[in-house]
Amino acid sequence: MTQAMEESIEIFGDINLTLGMLTKEENISKEDIYSHLTTIVQNADILDNAIVQRLIYYASKDMRDSNVSLVFDGQSVSGRAIGSLSSLTAPMWNGVCLLPLQTLAIVKAHGPTVSLLLHREDLCEYALGQVPWLLNQYKDKEIDFHVTQNLVFCQFDYCILDLFFKYQPRLRDHITSIERTVKVIMSDPSVKVRNSTLFLIQTMCEKSYIEAREGWPLIDYIFSQYAISNKNLEKLMKSNSPEDEKGEKSVLETSLEVLKNLDPLVIGMPQVLWPRILTFVVPAEYTGTLAYLFNIVRILIMAEERKKVNDKESTALVISTGAVKLPSSQQLLARLLVISMLASLGKLLGAGAIGLLKILPEIIHPKLVDLWKTHLPELLQPLEGQNASIALWETMLLQLLKESLWKISDTAWTIQLSRDFNHQMAGYSNISTEKKFLWKALGTTLAYCQDTGFVSSQLREFLIAPNQLGDQRQGIISILGYCAENQFDTVLKVLKAFQDREKFFMNRCKGLFSGKKNLSKTDIMVIYGAVALHAPREQLLTRIDQDIISQVLFLYSQCCQVMTTKVINTDMDLLMSFIRSITEIGIAVHDAQEQGFKFSYKEVLLGYMLDFIRDEPLDSLATPVRWKALIAIRYLSKLKPQLSLKDNLNILEENIRRLLPLPPLEKLRNEGQTDMDKEHIKFLYERSMDALGKLLKTMIWDNVTEEECQEMFNLLRMWLVSQKEWERERAFQITAKVLASDVEAPENFKIGSLLGLLAPHSCDTLPTIRQAAASSAIGLFCIKGIQLEMERLQDMQEGLECDDVEVQIKISSKIAKIVTKFIPSEEIQVFLEETLDGLESLNPTCTKACGMWMIAALKEQGAALEDQLLEILNTIYHHMPVLRQKEESFQFILEAISQITSFHTDAVVANILQKPLPFDRDTKVLWKALAENPASSGKLLRALVHKLEIGLEDDMVTMDAISVACAMHEVVSTGTPVSSLYPELFTLLLKLISCSLGQNMPTAAVSWRRKVMKQGELQQVADPCRLSTITLKGVQVQAMKEGLAKESDEGDNLWSLLSSPGTHHIGICALARSMAMWQHGVILDIMDLLLLSLTSSSENYRITGTAFFSELMKEPILWKHGNLRDVLILMDQSAWDSNATLRQMAIRGLGNTALGAPHKVKKHKQIMLESIIRGLYHLARTEVVCESLKALKKILELLTDRDVSFYFKEIVLQTRTFFEDEQDDVRLTAISLFENLASLTGRRWKIFFAEEIKKSMISFLLHLWDPNSKIGAACRDVLIICIPFLGLQELYGVLDHLLDGQDLPRVRDFYRQFCVKLAKKNQEILWILHTHSFTFFNSSWETIRSAVVKLTDSIVLNLTSQYVELLDKEQLTTRLQSLRQDPCISVQRAAEAALQTFLRRCKEINIINIPP
Repeated sequence: MTQAMEESIEIFGDINLTLGMLTKEENISKEDIYSHLTTIVQNADILDNAIVQRLIYYASKDMRDSNVSLVFDGQSVSGRAIGSLSSLTAPMWNGVCLLPLQTLAIVKAHGPTVSLLLHREDLCEYALGQVPWLLNQYKDKEIDFHVTQNLVFCQFDYCILDLFFKYQPRLRDHITSIERTVKVIMSDPSVKVRNSTLFLIQTMCEKSYIEAREGWPLIDYIFSQYAISNKNLEKLMKSNSPEDEKGEKSVLETSLEVLKNLDPLVIGMPQVLWPRILTFVVPAEYTGTLAYLFNIVRILIMAEERKKVNDKESTALVISTGAVKLPSSQQLLARLLVISMLASLGKLLGAGAIGLLKILPEIIHPKLVDLWKTHLPELLQPLEGQNASIALWETMLLQLLKESLWKISDTAWTIQLSRDFNHQMAGYSNISTEKKFLWKALGTTLAYCQDTGFVSSQLREFLIAPNQLGDQRQGIISILGYCAENQFDTVLKVLKAFQDREKFFMNRCKGLFSGKKNLSKTDIMVIYGAVALHAPREQLLTRIDQDIISQVLFLYSQCCQVMTTKVINTDMDLLMSFIRSITEIGIAVHDAQEQGFKFSYKEVLLGYMLDFIRDEPLDSLATPVRWKALIAIRYLSKLKPQLSLKDNLNILEENIRRLLPLPPLEKLRNEGQTDMDKEHIKFLYERSMDALGKLLKTMIWDNVTEEECQEMFNLLRMWLVSQKEWERERAFQITAKVLASDVEAPENFKIGSLLGLLAPHSCDTLPTIRQAAASSAIGLFCIKGIQLEMERLQDMQEGLECDDVEVQIKISSKIAKIVTKFIPSEEIQVFLEETLDGLESLNPTCTKACGMWMIAALKEQGAALEDQLLEILNTIYHHMPVLRQKEESFQFILEAISQITSFHTDAVVANILQKPLPFDRDTKVLWKALAENPASSGKLLRALVHKLEIGLEDDMVTMDAISVACAMHEVVSTGTPVSSLYPELFTLLLKLISCSLGQNMPTAAVSWRRKVMKQGELQQVADPCRLSTITLKGVQVQAMKEGLAKESDEGDNLWSLLSSPGTHHIGICALARSMAMWQHGVILDIMDLLLLSLTSSSENYRITGTAFFSELMKEPILWKHGNLRDVLILMDQSAWDSNATLRQMAIRGLGNTALGAPHKVKKHKQIMLESIIRGLYHLARTEVVCESLKALKKILELLTDRDVSFYFKEIVLQTRTFFEDEQDDVRLTAISLFENLASLTGRRWKIFFAEEIKKSMISFLLHLWDPNSKIGAACRDVLIICIPFLGLQELYGVLDHLLDGQDLPRVRDFYRQFCVKLAKKNQEILWILHTHSFTFFNSSWETIRSAVVKLTDSIVLNLTSQYVELLDKEQLTTRLQSLRQDPCISVQRAAEAALQTFLRRCKEINIINIPP
C-alpha cells in the first residue's frame, strides 16, 4: 500500500469519525465539527463517494433543522454546514476533478442549500456566489436536468436578474443551454415549477435572451399555460378543491402578467413572434389573452409600418412560420368582427379588435384597404368619450361587413367566411353578446352570397339541424332573418319547402318534450316574424298577407287545435311566440308601408292581442303577455287603415284597465317565491308600464286632431286623481312618457287643462309621482315647441325627491313661476278650472300646490285675461261655497281673485258688484280679501269710489250703487286706509244715504251659484239706506283711527238717525259736528264735493247737504278757508223751500253763520232776517219755527236795535205766539229770544215792547214751574230783564228767591208775594194777568194748571174791590169748579182754595149771585 493510499485511508477515517460525531447527543458544538470537516475536505485531493454522500446528507439535514434566525456572522450550524458543502466544490474551482457521481450528488444538494440562504440579506451575497459554479456544471443531459431543476427550485428568476448584471458575458454562453433546459421542464405539472418557468421566460424576454431558433416554444408555453389553467379551473370548480384552484389561478394570472409586460420589440422578439403570434387569435381557448395579444400584434404591425416608411423595405416580419399553421383571412375577420362587439359593452378587448381591423386590411383582403380606411374611423367615433349602444354598434359592424363583402365580391371568399363563422359557433356562450352577433353576421354573410344554391343548402341545413347553432331558436331566427335582407325570396322558398317536407308529423308538444332537437311550429312562427322584419321594403308588402301573415295564423291555429283553451292560455311559449311574430310583422309593415297600402289583418290581429290581455289576471303579474301584447298593439295601431276614435278609445281603455288597477308593486313581488322571482316580477312590471306608456304615446300623437288627443288623455284622468297612491304613480309615470320632449303635438292642442291637472301633483306623497308630474308639466310645453330653461328645470325636478314638504312646495313654486308665463292666454281659464277642481279634491300638499300654480299663472298672465275675465270669475265663484269649508283652499281662491283684481280692478269690481244684496258671506269675505291683499288693495277702494260716483251721477239711487256701498263697507272694515279718498268716500256715501232714504230694493230671486249655508242661516232682506249707513259708519270708524274725524255726540245712535227719513237731518247734523276741524283741509275738500248737493234735483240730497253745511257754518276756520258765501246764498234760498226739513236746516245754517262769520251776518242781515222770520210763520212744522227762533236768537245777538228796527215788531209778535207751544224747545227758544229782544227795543219800540211784556207776563210767571226746568230758568231771566220796562223794580226782591242755587219757594207763596208787590204798584198789570189767565186753565201740563189756579187765587186776593167787581164771576167760578174735578190732586186742591178765596172776596164786597 503506497503512502498516498494510506493518507487517503487516514483522511477517510478521520472524516467518518467526525461525521459519526454529528449523530451523537453530546455537548460537542456542531459548529466545531463542521469547521473541522471543512478543513479536512479542503486539504483532501480526492474523496470517497460514500463519504461525499454522507457529508451531503448530514449537512443538508442540519441546514434544514437549524434555526436560521440564530445566525450571526455565519457562525451557526447551517453556516458551517454550507461551508463544508462548499468546500467540496473547491477542487473544481482549483482544477481538480471530482468523480462524476460526486459532482452529481453535490449538484443535487446545492439547490436546497442555496435556497435557504437566498432569503437572508447577510448570506444572500454568499449564496449567489455559488450560482456561477452551478451554471458551470452544464455538460451532460443528466447533470443539466438537475442544474436547471435547482435553478427553478431556487427561484432562479431572482438569481438570474442579479447574475445578468454581474456575470452577463459568461451567461450569454449558456443561453441556448438554458433554453433547452427550460424546454425539458415545461411538461412539469407542478404549479410552482410552472410559475417559476413563466417568470424565467419573462425575464429572458426582457433581457433579450430569447433566440429566434429556440424561443418560440417559450412563447407558446405562456399561452398554453393560460389555456391549461383555464381548463383546469373549470374542472376544479366542479370538484371543489380550493388549494388546487388557488394554484391554477396563480398560473393563470402569471401567464397574463407575462403577456401584459411582454415587449414585442426587444432584440430578436419580432422574429420570434411574427407571424406565429396570429395562431392564438382564433382558437376559443385563448380568448382571455386576446387583450394583450391584440396589443402585441398591433405594436408589431405598427413597428413594421414605421420601418417601411424609414427603410423603404421591411425585414423584421419575414421569418418563416415553420410548422405553425396561421389562420386564414376569413378566420381572422370572423374572429375580430365578433370580438369587436364587446366594444359596445365598454370592454377594451372590443376596442382592440377594432384597432386590429383598422391596421390589418391588407392581410384580410387587399380590396378592403381603401374601404376600411374611410369607414373604420367612423366606426370608432362612437367610442370617443362614451360607449355606443349595443344595437347601434351591432348595426355599424354589420354594415361594415355588408360593404366589405360587396367590395370583395368574391363568392368563394364569402362562402368560406360563412363557414368560418359557423365553425366559430361553439366558441361562445349562447347568451353572450358575441354569439348573438355571430348569428347575425352569419345571416348577413349568407344574404350577400351570390351563390343562392349554397345559401339555400345552408339554410336547409340549419332548419333541419338547428342544434348546431347552440340556442337553436334564436340562432335560426337571426340567421334567416338577416339573410332575408338580400335573399327574401330564397328564405321564403326554403321555409315553405321545409314546411312541406316536415309536414309536422309530430305535434308541437312532442317537439317540446323530446328536447327540441327539431324546430317546432312556434319556432317557425317566430322565424316568419324575423323574416318580415328584415325583408326588403319594396318586396315585403306584396307578399305579407299570403306568404307571411297567413302562414303565422295557420301555424297558430294548428297549435290551438290540439289544446284546450285553458292549455292555450297557460302555454306561454305559444303565446309569446305568436305575439313576437305579430309584433315584428307590424314593425316591418309600418316601416315599409306606402301611401294607399292598407293592412287587411289589422283588426284581426288587434283582436288577438286584446284577448290575450283580457285573459291576464288583475291580481298578479307573472307573465310577460301584457308587456309583449302592448308592444304588438302599438305597432299594429300605426298601420293603415286608421281606426275610428271610438275604436282607439276602446283599445286604450281596455289596456289601461288591465294594468293600472294591479296591486302595488311590493305586493306583486311578494308573490314570488325566490329573490329571482321577485326581480322577474319587478322587471315585468317596469316593462309593462313602459309599454303602456309607449302605446298611449303612439296612439295619442298619431292622431291629427287635437280633440282626439284630448279625448285619449281624458282616459287617464280618473287614474291621475285616484285615491290609491300606486295607481296615481302608474298613471303619472305613463303620462310622463306620453309627454316626452321628442314628440310634437297637433297645432291646436290645448295644454291648459292638462297642466292644471298634472302640475299640482309635483307635491304628491311619492317622489316618483312628484318627479313624473313635474316632468309631464314641463313636457307639455316642449311638445308645443316652447323653449324652456331645461337644465334649470331638470335640476329642480331632481330636487323633488326630497321628502320635506316645504322643500317640495318651494321647488314646485319655482317651476310654476318659470313655466306658467308660457301658458297660452286663451287656455288660462281651463287651467284655472282644473286647479280649482284640485283645490276641492286633492290631498293637502297637492291642494297647496294647486293654489300656488293658480296664483303663479295669474301673476304671469293676469294682464292678458280681459276677454276671459267674466268666465274666469264665474268659475271661481262656482267653487267658493264648497272651498269655503276648506280654509287653506279658500284662501287661495281669495288670493286668486286679488291677483286678477290687481290687473283688472274695474272689471272685477263690476263683476262682484253684481252679487245680490245683501252680500252673502262668501262675497263679504271676497271683498275683505281683495282689500287685504297688497296686489289689489291699492286700486280697489279707488275703483269702488269711481263706481259709486258713476252710479250717483243722476242723484238717483240704484242697486249698483248700494252694492258699491256694501263692498266699501267690507273693504274699509279690514282697516284699509281711507285718508287719500276720504272726502270722496264721505260725500258719496252721504249722497247715497240721502238718495236711498225710505226706499226698498228687491233682492235677486235665485242665485245661480251653488250655496253652502250653515244651518239656520237665512237670506236677509235688503234695506239700501241701512246698508249705506253701515258703510259710512265703517268709513267714519276708520277715519277716526286716522285722525280725520271724532266721536259723534250722538254715539251709536247717530247711524239710526241717519237711516231714518224722519231723523236723517238730525243725524247729518250730528255727523257734521263729528268732523275733525283740525283737518280743515279734508273738510274743505268735502265741502267742495258736497256743494252740489245744495242744488241737487233730489230733495233728500238737498236736505242732506243743507243739514251738513248748516253745522259747518258755525266754524270760523271754514269761513276763513272755504267758499261758504255761496253756501250762505243757497241757504237763504232754501229757507223759502216748501220742504219743512229743508227750510229748517237752511234756517239753522243761517243762524249758525252768526257763530262762524259774524261779519257776514251784519253784511247780509236783511236777507237772513227775512228768511228766518218767514220761518216763524210755518206753524205746521214747529221744527221750522224752533229753528227760526234759534237762528234769530243767534243773529240778534250780533245786531243793534237799528239793524232790526224794521223787523222788531214782527219778531216780537211772532215770538210771543210760541210761549205756549207744546214743544219744550220751541217754548224755551221763544222765551230766550224774547229776552234778547229786550235789548233791541230802542226808543221806537220801547213802549210797544212794554205792552207786549204785560201780555206775556202771565206766560213767564206760569212757566216758572214748567215741566222743563230750563224753561223755568228762562222765564225767571226774562222776568228780570222785562220788569224794568214796567217800572216794577220792587219785584226784584221776590224774583231773587228764584235764583240758581236756592230752594224754590212754594208756588202759592211766591205768587202771593208777587201779587202783593204788584198790587201795590200797578193794579192794572194785575188785572191784565187775570184776564190772560183763563187760557191756561185748560193747559195740558198739570203744573201749569196748578200754577194758574194758584196765581188766580193770589190775584183775586190782591185785587181792589173795583177790579173784583169787574171779574167775570160766572166764568171764573165755572172754571174753578171744573178744575176741582181735575185728575191731578194738586190742581183740585188749588182750585178749591182759589174758589174759597174768590167767594170770600165776593162776600167781603157784598157781591151776590155767585154760582154755587
